Amino acid sequence: MSNRMKQACLISLSLLALFPDTGRTQDSSSAAAAYTDMDTRRPIITRPNERAHILQNMRRYLTGLQAVTLARDDMAAATEAARSMGSINLYEVRLMFPNAAAIEFRDLGGELHREFDRIANDAQERKNAKAMMAQIGAAMKKCVYCHETYALRDTAH
Repeated sequence: MSNRMKQACLISLSLLALFPDTGRTQDSSSAAAAYTDMDTRRPIITRPNERAHILQNMRRYLTGLQAVTLARDDMAAATEAARSMGSINLYEVRLMFPNAAAIEFRDLGGELHREFDRIANDAQERKNAKAMMAQIGAAMKKCVYCHETYALRDTAH
């Protein structure tokens, strides 16, 4: 199995570990309510369009991380992929309910965007794939922390 195939498998397995219910559908709203009641993560209250925007941004991270991993021998492509996750994608976040959890969540997202700027700049200067992958690994710890700590909750307005 090639290194790229191994990396793609590793990413897929990591995502399944983070999102084990992906692909399953639940027919009952009571099952969804029971899951929400058991979910001990800190809620981030959003409007539905804000939640959709945040989730779209997270999907961009996954696409960018995959591009970095698959392009790791092509530093120009890896740098471009890292830059695509940087502050170029930062947007003004007006929190609907600016409680402590929501502020931490927003700040962590901004920090992650800036970290990808640093990763892209370092990769462009040093052209060291191993160092870049180490930085990506450190950045992904923030992703895992966020997914373990916070849960987006819709509120209709």
